[in-house]
Amino acid sequence: MFGKMNCSTGKRLKLSWVVFLLSGGFLYQLTTSARLYRPPIGEDHSSAEAPVLEEPATATHELEPTDQTACKVHVVKHPDTTTSDLKASTPTEFPPLTTTNWTFVPCIYLAPEPPPETPPPAPVPPEAPHIRGEYPEDVFTIADRRRGWVTLHIFGMIYTFVSLAIVCDAFFVPALGVITDKLAISDDVAGATFMAAGISAPKFFAYIVGVFIAHSNVGIGTIVGSAVFNILFVIGICALFSWKVLHLTWWPLFRDVSFYILAFILLIIFFLDNVIMWWESMTLVASYCLYVIFMKFNVQLELAFKSQIHKQKNIVKIHAVEEPDKVGMSARESGSKDSDRNDEDEKDKNSEDSSENYENEVTVKEEENEDKPLSLEWPDTRRKQATYLFLLPIVFPLWLTVPDVRRQKSRKFFMVTFLGSILWFAVFSYLIVWWAHRIGETIGVSHQTLVILASLFHPGLITSAIVARKGRGNMAVSGSLGSNIFDITVGLPVPWLLLSSIHSLAPVAVSSNGLLHAVTLLLLLLLLFVVIIASCKWRMNKMLGCIMVLLYFIFLLFHFMVQ
Repeated sequence: MFGKMNCSTGKRLKLSWVVFLLSGGFLYQLTTSARLYRPPIGEDHSSAEAPVLEEPATATHELEPTDQTACKVHVVKHPDTTTSDLKASTPTEFPPLTTTNWTFVPCIYLAPEPPPETPPPAPVPPEAPHIRGEYPEDVFTIADRRRGWVTLHIFGMIYTFVSLAIVCDAFFVPALGVITDKLAISDDVAGATFMAAGISAPKFFAYIVGVFIAHSNVGIGTIVGSAVFNILFVIGICALFSWKVLHLTWWPLFRDVSFYILAFILLIIFFLDNVIMWWESMTLVASYCLYVIFMKFNVQLELAFKSQIHKQKNIVKIHAVEEPDKVGMSARESGSKDSDRNDEDEKDKNSEDSSENYENEVTVKEEENEDKPLSLEWPDTRRKQATYLFLLPIVFPLWLTVPDVRRQKSRKFFMVTFLGSILWFAVFSYLIVWWAHRIGETIGVSHQTLVILASLFHPGLITSAIVARKGRGNMAVSGSLGSNIFDITVGLPVPWLLLSSIHSLAPVAVSSNGLLHAVTLLLLLLLLFVVIIASCKWRMNKMLGCIMVLLYFIFLLFHFMVQ
């Protein structure tokens, strides 16, 4: 009995050892597999919502290739071989020495569908860019102005132009006449100094605003454009709108052109390094002071210069002995030339005599209107009454603020009238340029076109035309050239000098783009200007006016083509 028991016991012991060895080998295999296929730490498998498929630990599965870019793996943890309940675990629960069985279940990762693309919003029509300049905001938006409210701006420009004409005709030009009489100076000197300073004052204020408020630097193209306008267009309009042919003298033209060339060359030298130093601004202002001093002694210097020319002519005279035949031939040639010259003079005299009566009538009417001061009395006729009501918003403020020197009692206040006219020039010019910019924003035109449009309403153009209609041609020409000199030697350097003094004498930035082109163009323009006037025998007639205006439009066409 004991033998049988020992025998069965031995068999069970042998079977137990076999099972133990098999279990140990199986556990070793599972431990090795778990270490080889452990997922990286940090990957979250606890949030998977797909069902877990449990399979025996001895089963092997091949991962099927899919088209997806990622795959989530569901892991089943077997903490003990004898435990039947399988629990899911996270990668953070793996101790380094525990025996864990892992089961890998392949799954397909479905990427979420991208959100539907929303169509872009409908493009909003772009608003016109704000054009350069510091002006108040308009009451009407661009959309309102495009619906027709821009007509108010156009009407405002025309009404302000009429206001400028009234200031020039009723106050500024009469004040110039009183200044000429009081200071005993010639018309060309008054035009080159007082008239030029008055019509350039609005531009001077614009330069101050540009330097201190808009912070815009002045380019050489702006200076050339202003010079071309004053020389060609203004003088051409003066010749076209004059009642009679105006006779010019060569000395004022020679004097003003020479000073303008010297001032322009000085400015070009200062522009080369694209900055203006304080002493350079002082030099330009000093050159204008020299120009004014020259005007003070204009009569004495003119006589001295002409006397030197006559002396040179006497020295250059050549006394040659001619043969009798040559003497007779030269006498006949000179006689024919004299007869031709006499015929031309007679034709000119006849043409002048034919228009003399008409010109005298116009001159008498002009003198009567000039001596008639501004009045607020109610007129008699319906037409004059309508005109009176239309102009009353302009005339009444002028009547209150500016003395009318055409009254004898007010002649002693001629400087007040002169300065008051300049202030009204600045106000009306500002309104014209402001409304011109609003019109440009509405219809979408370039800044250069706006500048040309606003320059047509410039007080210098109106004043020069009025002066020419009164028969003062030298004053009109000297005023245009003197305005260019004032712009270069006062209008530009004074704001620069003030800005430098505020910022510890720091230099002011300028633009020298197109410097060579500007210099060449302006010198050719001045040469052409003198040649045209000399070819017209120093007379401002309709032909000279047409040529000047035509040249100005050719210049504009060339300017827009090279932009």
